[in-house]
Formats: sequence, C-alpha cells, structure tokens
Amino acid sequence: MGTLTGSSRVPGVATGGSMSPFLFVLIMEVLQLMLQQLIDQNEGFSFHWRCKEIGLFQLCFADDLLLFCKADVASVRIFRQGLDEFAKLSGLHANPQKSQLILSRSAQPMREHLLAALQFQEGHLPLRYLGLPLLASRLSISDCQPLLLKIDSRIKGWDSIQLSFAGRLQLIKSVLMSLNVYWAMAFILPKGVIRAVEKRMRHFLWKGNSGVGYPKVAWSEVCRPMEEGGLGIRDILALNKALMTRHLWNVIQSNQSSIWVQWIAHTHLRHKSVWTVDAKGGSWGWRKLLRLRSALLPYIEFKVGNGEIFSIWHDPWHSLGTLISRFPSGPSRTNIPKAAKLSA
Repeated sequence: MGTLTGSSRVPGVATGGSMSPFLFVLIMEVLQLMLQQLIDQNEGFSFHWRCKEIGLFQLCFADDLLLFCKADVASVRIFRQGLDEFAKLSGLHANPQKSQLILSRSAQPMREHLLAALQFQEGHLPLRYLGLPLLASRLSISDCQPLLLKIDSRIKGWDSIQLSFAGRLQLIKSVLMSLNVYWAMAFILPKGVIRAVEKRMRHFLWKGNSGVGYPKVAWSEVCRPMEEGGLGIRDILALNKALMTRHLWNVIQSNQSSIWVQWIAHTHLRHKSVWTVDAKGGSWGWRKLLRLRSALLPYIEFKVGNGEIFSIWHDPWHSLGTLISRFPSGPSRTNIPKAAKLSA
C-alpha cells in the first residue's frame, strides 16, 4: 500500500482568479452540449410550448442556470440525467438547497411526480435572477423594493463622510444612477418607483447627511444638461424610455445574436412587423414596450434599398405609413401574402 509523502505545489487556477470565469464558461458549455445530446437522443423530451420553435431549453450566466421544458416526467428526468452525468464528469453538483422547480398552475396535478423526478424543492415566482425579479405578472412597487433598499443602504453608508455639495452630486451621478440604470435596462419602472428614487436622490443632494437644507431649484431644472444650466443628473423616466426603446430597435433590426429577439420574433411577431403587431394577448411587459413605438418612429428614417428587410404590408416604408393600416384587405385582394418582403 502507498503512504502519504507530503504535499507539493503544482500550477493551477485558484477560485476567484482571473482565469476562473473563463473556465466556468467552458465547463457550462460542456453541460449545455451534454443536455443537447440527451434531448436529441430522447424522443420523450418536450420543449416548453413558448420555447419549442427556437429550441430553447436553457439560459446560463455565471453559476446561475435556468432550464425550461414541458411539465412532464419524461422531460424532467432527462434534465436530471444530464445533471447527474455532468456531476460525475466535473464534480459539480446542483445544490438541492438552492435549486428550485417552478411550475405553472396547469402543472399542479403533476406536482408530486415532477418534484420526485427532479429532486429539487418547489419554488414560486417571483424569484431573483442576477439581482432582478423574475415574475409572470406586472412589475409592482413591492417588486422594486430591493432597488430602493440598495439606494438607502448606499446613502446610509456615506453618513460617516463629510461630503460637499459637489461630492454628493458626483455620488448621485456615478453610484445611485448606475443602480437605476441596471433596473431601467430590464423593466419599464412603475412611476411610483421613479418618484421614490428621485425623492431619495433629491433629499441626499440638498440635505446631505445632516438632513438640513431645502431645494434651491426644481428637480426638473436639476435634470437638465449642464450646458443648459442644469446639473446633469439624468431624468429617470426619460432614461427608462430610452433604454426600453433600445430593445424595440433590436427587434426592428432582427438582431439574431439576441436570444430574446429570436424568441419575440417566433412568439409575438410571427412574420408581422413590430409597427403593426397587436399588443393584445401579450404579457404586461410586451404591451408596455409596444406603447413606446410612437416615441421611436419619429427618429427612424426608412431607406428601401433592395427591400429585403422590409415587410411590404407591415413596415412604414411608404409616406402613407403601413399599407396594411390603409388597405386592410390588400393581401387578399392582391394575392400578395402578409409575410411578403418588399423585394418580392
């Protein structure tokens, strides 16, 4: 039998080292490929009905992993098999205390069988993912409490520092606004949340740590650019709208590198244009996003070119606007399909 001979140093990558994130990405890529292979080899796997057309079954960022499938035992067992095989290969196990199975209402009759197959605890929406709430309903003020609490925590952490007015202004611009931007990139924030955030920033700017002071000018003047006499603090409502219209722009551009754009194209647009698609039946977030179309349209100039990217009926490439709104029966009368491109 062998005996212990002490320890020796060998080159390696320590947890938290500069190479560690890259290795983790590579490892999770292996998990994705293993799951994909199992799905391809097993006819019993069923995609979630909203993900089937683009073949979406997982999303991964860092060590956060989301898996999607139809609520049936066969599909869940394939995920369980993939996780077990990955654990044998890499030594990385899904933490049963932190892993959850989220079920829709229609899947409740299968609840016990699915929990037994996956061996995770049951979870409920909303839950937090990358610091933001994942939810299936409209975003409420209570859902945004983590944002308000984080702002309060940052401001309280500055109590021990004697800050000048210029110092407080800089902290608002560089720290507090960055917290807002992260949320404003993902959600159309409720106006009550925007008012609560502005109230905190306004109080900190004018009163500081002492709580003594009063506003010298209206907040709308403070939010004007410095070249226009303001202090350069971004208006949160305007910033939120600008960041949301960026998502619309990605849809218009058909940015295929974005999984979200692919998902929107297959689940909500279905060969229609973002300019004419009906918001009815969509989620709260999608309906709110479509309301920003009128704000984006004046800043877009349409140049037809070869017409390959324009829908002949649904895109506003003509001075009349969208042809489908002017001639609703046009496709049937002209025998030109609704999905036809201008180049056709």
